[in-house]
Order: sequence, then C-alpha cells, then structure tokens
Amino acid sequence: MRIAEVVIDRSVRGLDRSWSYAIPQPLEPLAVGTRVEVPLGNGKAQGIVVAVEPASPLPAEVEIKAVIRVLDPYPVLTEEMLDLARWMAERYVCYLPQALKAMVPSAVRRGVRPPVKWRYRATGQRHKRSSLKQTLWEWLHDHPGATRQEIQQTLGDKSGAAIQALLAEGSVVAEEDHASAPLTVTDLPYDLNEDQVRAITAIRERRFNQWLLEGVTGSGKTEVYLAVLDEILQQGGQALVLVPEIALTPQTWERFAQRFPNSVQVWHSGLADRDRAKIWFDIQHDRPAVVIAARSGVFLPFRRLRLVVIDEEQETSYKQDEHPRYHARDVAIRRAQSFGATVILGSATPSAETAWAAREEKIGWLKLPHRVMQRSLPHMNVVDMRQELEGGNRGIFSQALTVAVGSALDKGHQVLLFLNRRGFSTFVLCRACGQAIGCPHCAVTLTYHSDQERLRCHYCDFQIPVPNECPTCHSSKIRHFGAGTERVVAEVERLWPKARIMRADRDSLTTRDSYYTMYRTFLEGKADVLVGTQMIAKGMDFPMVAVVGIVAADMGLHFPDFRSGERTFQLLVQSGGRAGRGSVPGQVVVQTYNPEHYAIQHAVTQDVQAFLQQEFEMRRELQYPPFGSLWLLELSGPAEPTALEMAHEVARQLAWRLEGLEATILGPSAAPLLKIRNHFRYHILVKSTLAQEARVGIQLSQCQGEFPELSVTADPYFML
Repeated sequence: MRIAEVVIDRSVRGLDRSWSYAIPQPLEPLAVGTRVEVPLGNGKAQGIVVAVEPASPLPAEVEIKAVIRVLDPYPVLTEEMLDLARWMAERYVCYLPQALKAMVPSAVRRGVRPPVKWRYRATGQRHKRSSLKQTLWEWLHDHPGATRQEIQQTLGDKSGAAIQALLAEGSVVAEEDHASAPLTVTDLPYDLNEDQVRAITAIRERRFNQWLLEGVTGSGKTEVYLAVLDEILQQGGQALVLVPEIALTPQTWERFAQRFPNSVQVWHSGLADRDRAKIWFDIQHDRPAVVIAARSGVFLPFRRLRLVVIDEEQETSYKQDEHPRYHARDVAIRRAQSFGATVILGSATPSAETAWAAREEKIGWLKLPHRVMQRSLPHMNVVDMRQELEGGNRGIFSQALTVAVGSALDKGHQVLLFLNRRGFSTFVLCRACGQAIGCPHCAVTLTYHSDQERLRCHYCDFQIPVPNECPTCHSSKIRHFGAGTERVVAEVERLWPKARIMRADRDSLTTRDSYYTMYRTFLEGKADVLVGTQMIAKGMDFPMVAVVGIVAADMGLHFPDFRSGERTFQLLVQSGGRAGRGSVPGQVVVQTYNPEHYAIQHAVTQDVQAFLQQEFEMRRELQYPPFGSLWLLELSGPAEPTALEMAHEVARQLAWRLEGLEATILGPSAAPLLKIRNHFRYHILVKSTLAQEARVGIQLSQCQGEFPELSVTADPYFML
C-alpha cells in the first residue's frame, strides 16, 4: 500500500498542509497532481495529491483513512506547478490551498469535460452479408483513423447508428485524437527595420533569459515577438503570450493567427466552460503551440514552455487583487525559469521595477526608439483647464479638443476619447443640504448611470433608481456632478450629432463577444468616435485614429498610492500612442488642472528616461520598490471599533516579531475607503530592505495565521 499526501481544497489555517491517505488498490497507480475526494472529519472533501510515498509502519491504534475516488481521468497539475504553488504560498503570504485553487479553473473543478474528437478503425475479421455496417467496416478497414465527420461525408448521416453497432460488437474501436495540426507560417507583412533585427538577434543568442523590449508606441514590438516565436515553434516548443486586458485579445489573436494559422488559442475569463476545459485539456496534451491569455493564463499546464511574452508588462491588471494576490509577471518569470524558457517584457513605458532591473543588467535591455514605416510620434498638446474655466468654459471639452475633434471628423478620420471613469457623473449632490448620495454599504458615493437611470456603487454593485428628492432633507435641488464615459458620449452626441459613437468600458462590454465586436467595428471604420476607459488606452492599433483626447489627465494623481505618478505617466503615453499609427498624422490633447506635475510634463514630451530618473530618486529616498520591499496588511470587520482594536493588536505583535530586522511599520490607519461591503477596514504598511524580504515575509505569514481577520498583500498595487 502507498500513501497519498493530499492538500485539502479549503483555505483555512488548520488545513494549510498536506494530509496522509491510503491509496486503495483499485485506484493505483495514483499520480501526483490528481484531484481526489477524501474523507474529512464526518464528511468528505476534495483535494490535490501533492506527493505519493510508500507506507511506513504505524502503531496498531493509528488508522489511515483511504482516498475515496479520483475526480479526473488525468492529473490536472504537473510537478512544476506544484512547486510553483509552494513558492506562491511563501512569496504572496497565502495558504497553499489558495495557490493550488488558483491554478485549476472552475470549469475543470466542476468536472466539465471537453468535447472529444474520436478516430475509428476496423479490427479483426468481419464477413457478413451486405449491409451498411459491413460497408462501413470495410471502408474503415481501408481508411483507419477516420473521423466521424469523414465517415458521414462518405456514407451519409445514417452511418452514426452503424458506428455504434460496430463498436458494441467490438469489430470497430474508437481512439481519442491527440494529433496536432501541422505548423503553418505565413510571410511577414513588411520588412523588419534595423532595430527589430537587432532585438531579434540578441534574443536568439540568449545572453539573457529575460529581456526588456522597450519600444515607443507603434515601434513594432509584436513583430519581434512573432519572429522569436517562429523559431520556438519550429523547434516544437510552446509559448505563452500575456496581455493585460480582455479587450486586447481579439487584436492580438488576429495578428498571431495570421502568422501561425493552426497554432493559436485564446484564454480569458469570458470563455464558456467547455471552451476553457478544452483548452486546458489540449495544452496538457501539447496541442496548441501558442496561447494568447489574460492574467489567469499564467497557470495553464504547459509541458514544453519555451517562450513567455508579457505585453504591456507595466500594467497593474496583471496583479490579482484577491488571494492569492499574485503578480502574473512574476509568476510567469518563475515558470519560465523552471523550463529554461525565454521571457520578453514588452512596453513603451516599462514599470519602475523592470526598468531598474534592466539598468542594473539583471535582465537584457533592448530598445525600439522609432515607429515602423518611419511614422512620427503624435504631437501632444497640454490644455490647462483652469484657464478654460476662467474663460467661461464649464464644459468637459476644452476649446482645443473641440476644434481637434471637429476637424478630424470633417476629414473622415477617427477619434478616441479617453476618460478612466465609468458612468455619466461621479456623484449626485443635494444643493440644499450639501449631502452627496452615498452607498449604505461602502464609504463611497453612488455613480449616476444615465442609460439605466440608476445610481450604482462600483464596489458592491448596490443600485437604486435616481431619486426625485434628497433622501436627507427631501429637497428637489439635486444635481449630477463630475463626468464619466456616458457623459462624454452625451457631449459628443450634442456637439456632433452625425458622428457614429461607440463606448468601451466594463458596463458596455459585458459578453465574451462584445470585445471582439467593438474592436472589429472600430477597426473597419464603422464608427467615428470611440469613448472608453483604460481598456482602450494601450495596445489597440487603429490606423485611422487622428485625434486622441485625454479628458481628465490628472484623475489618478491624487490617489494615496506611491505609484500614482507612474500610472498617470503610463496612461498618458499609452493612450496618446493610439494616435497616428497609420498614414494619418496624430494629435493628442491632454486636459489637466495640474499641468506642472512631473508625470504630466514628462508624458507630454514622451521622455520615459527623464520620468524614470525622477521616479527612482523619490522611491530610493522612501525605500519603495524596486529599492525596498513593501507589504500591505488589512484588518476588517463589521464593527469599526473591533477592527481598529484588532489593527492595533497586530501592530503590537509586529513590533516584537520584526525587532532586529531592517523593517518599518507604518500605521495602523483607516483605509482610504474605510467601509466596503459593510466591513470597516484599517491598514498597516510594512517596509523592509530587499535583504530582509524573506525573513519579514515569514513573520508576516505567522502573524496572519494568528489573526483570521488579517489579510497580507505582498508588493501591493491597490492601496484603497
């Protein structure tokens, strides 16, 4: 008898280890990585086998319960992925069951099976009277490995019943088709320039396994990915291409599928369960060679991974905001190291962490300083909205933006308007008593959505109809303030009634097909103006866009987050980079109430190096990443006094736990959004030197185990 070490699929401290179960003879051989059902207490639980060992002698009074059943016909996780889960549990201060659960998609956990493609062949001898069955058997004898579709094309739809009859008598056998389509590569659409050739050559020479590919918007980074990928596929390898937004997958898939027609799959949260199960199964059997994926694709069960591309590597959407709070970039790099694979980190505005690693020569650094086809970068024009207000313009569009949009539309060009806020207005205020209508469950105001005539909370989704009077003083003097994407659309409709307008945000793009429809509609020129949030600010390639309007450039500058300047700079450069990508020259209008801020000034000149230099100086002084390590600790509870008291107790515990380590404790203090979903939240920040990171992480993990109300985020990206 052998023993299976099983990690139970429940994320509680008491089960944060493996448990021993006997493997009954009918379940042998049981492979590591298999999902199983096991007894737990008086009930049952599911788990994953993380090790199989010989049984050792035990005292007679010790009874080991046995595995009840195997849940899948094949292991869902590889040994490499189990090692990754252990690393994640330590790196991101989470329970091992949380890390393992993140790796197995819900469709697979629920037992959804992919459609199976069968091939049929005749066996033995069969000499019967003439019939459809005999004809089918003879045909399969001459055409072994035929599919059901091929059989029906030759012998008609009635052949289905004949197949089942022959299978039942054993004269025909069915085998699963694991064959992959042959690799097909199409020609390059244009000649590569010297910078692209230089980058491709350096990556192929593998002086580094990790590379920062820093290229201005429109410089042809994707063609570098494709050229490197060509060699990987020719050698029989697999590749993972991560993109930060679902909205980018249609465009990326088209580019890659045009080059490698039979070798590309797409993975994201919008897929149906059967599609997700099929892709998961296919990858386990080495079928697709390239997967275009959003964040969770980093956990697909590759076995021959040779290339990882992380496009727009600076994007915060690669950071998971729920446990396990992993960063897909770091997890992908860890996986690539296990396979000896090459990693390409592509960006026009690299993150400070990646840029610093390149400057320190910890990774390779390649540059594409020019746009392809000798196209010029767009001209960026800053508009001080304070002066617009002084001149009597109280609208959301400046005079400069109004003129630019009107001129572009008159010439038949397209316009992209960017505002990183959904809804029609940001809040509804009573002018009689001064009260804004807030969410009863969260410490935020409700956002007005004109298309639904409702007020919504973007944190808990609480909704109410738009009131006719103030809930506090019952006055009818209520008014909408601020602007969101719906308000921008309404203003475009008012100023240019003949313009064809599309909106792209999380309220308008709700189905798995809506992203592709939006992309194709605008690309094919069937719309004139695209209004959207940050999902359209990067990566999108629309050659007919002549004007990009950034309606509120400084919206993200005032968040209590040390990365707010970096995010603003990146969004401005990336969104401005959507203009002038074709034969039409580009113009960008940046509207701001804070034109003096260094992030906006450097974004307008598109000087990445100057911005990073200033950012490095600030972070070095404050010991923020990449010059130090940072953790965000959050205590929450339904009663504010209890949450605050617990936060102070955690801070006291940390004071003695971290004594002697190079670490600083900041707080506790109320979270910027104190109340979310009826829970009050208090934050503690812990900073440490890079040298002490591992030791501090261990102490935080132990502290988290003693306080169930405590959550720990390593390298936090969301400070609200």
